[in-house]
Amino acid sequence: MATTLNFDTPKTSTPRPVAVTGTIARNSLAYLTIKLNITNSATAARNRSFYRLLTITNTSVTAQLVSTSYTLSIVPKLLGSDTVGAVESAWSYTP
Repeated sequence: MATTLNFDTPKTSTPRPVAVTGTIARNSLAYLTIKLNITNSATAARNRSFYRLLTITNTSVTAQLVSTSYTLSIVPKLLGSDTVGAVESAWSYTP
């Protein structure tokens, strides 16, 4: 009989899905940096940023279209006074 363990009880983070689109040139390595800025008007000490760096390899002789979603975990969990700013993303390539 399998046992299911949940190490995040009570919930201590807020999952935040981020849509990602772009084109990776043929035969290249792409790096995608996703950044979320969280601000809190009531408590400036809660202002913080979250990053995720993804590496995507395209070994094809044609460009690769990317259209997917990644989830970033915001810890500690978002409060009602927290605001998620605009999502920033940046692509860089190595041929």
